[in-house]
Amino acid sequence: MAFRTTAILRQGLKLRPPFELALRSSCLQLVLARWGLETAALMGLRGEQTANDDDRKVRAVEAITTAMYESGLDDHATSAEKSMLDKPYRTWEYSDYAYGDHWEALGVLQWLLGRQHAIPTYYSSFDRARLFQNSGIMPADPSTIEKFVDSFMSSQIHQTFDKQQLQRAVDTSEAWLWRARAQVLLGLRDEISRADAKPSGDAQDSPLEAKLRAQNIPHSLRKMAADMPKTIPLAAQRAHEKGIIGEVEGGDFGIVVEMKEDNAVPTEQRRTATVPYSSLDPDHLDALRKIAESRFLAFAWALGKIDKWCPEKTAELVSINPMSALWTPSEN
Repeated sequence: MAFRTTAILRQGLKLRPPFELALRSSCLQLVLARWGLETAALMGLRGEQTANDDDRKVRAVEAITTAMYESGLDDHATSAEKSMLDKPYRTWEYSDYAYGDHWEALGVLQWLLGRQHAIPTYYSSFDRARLFQNSGIMPADPSTIEKFVDSFMSSQIHQTFDKQQLQRAVDTSEAWLWRARAQVLLGLRDEISRADAKPSGDAQDSPLEAKLRAQNIPHSLRKMAADMPKTIPLAAQRAHEKGIIGEVEGGDFGIVVEMKEDNAVPTEQRRTATVPYSSLDPDHLDALRKIAESRFLAFAWALGKIDKWCPEKTAELVSINPMSALWTPSEN
């Protein structure tokens, strides 16, 4: 009966039309172009730039905003995206800078559109410069946006991946998001245990709930926190058996890291090692979580699992498949 169960749980993945993916990709690219300018200013990377240099950036920001309206992207951008582009240069609020997490979502959309050859491992990022080159969009030139979107208007667009490749990409996204969420629960399991032992009427406003919401942890996963030390090795083994992850290391998802070498050693000659996911430091764990969340958001939206482009809408979404790929019965 396992093969029948699996068939039921594989109901097929249906993508939004290519032109919708292209419009969303274009919106992301425009705001990420603005994000680059704002981030450089925030980090004080102006160096010895003159007032003329600053004026040039102001004009670039204005040109990006104008391109949004002249290309018609304002009808497809979210209210938050339009608000960010409408703000004068160097007036972004702290929360606006979090938009930089969308680079990985842009990469997934470009893969779905056939402009990106492959999706990197979930402990590596897309090449940002290449993502901008892939589309041919010049953020300040509305005609390049129109050209990019128009190339996907035909109903005869041929996808560069088959159903099995799409299914594998979704399965992989689910698995790595599960592992990222598991790490958060692993760190909070003592707090969760204490909270469950002494429930209070204002639990939704507690510091614990605020932490869980901030990291988009579905409430349905909370009850698994106590068992995470046992569940993670099981998940890693299943993911490896299904070919979703490359290696299991220390009973955990294996992460390939670059060894510290002398700066004179060429990048391609530097040694690597595989370490357990849980052995990473907090900054790297946070980076991996953001990669997983961003890519999952792109797949969830592209496959119609969420109706609007909104990271918060994935907060209660455990999987894109009817059941997470980690826990579906094997097909063979």
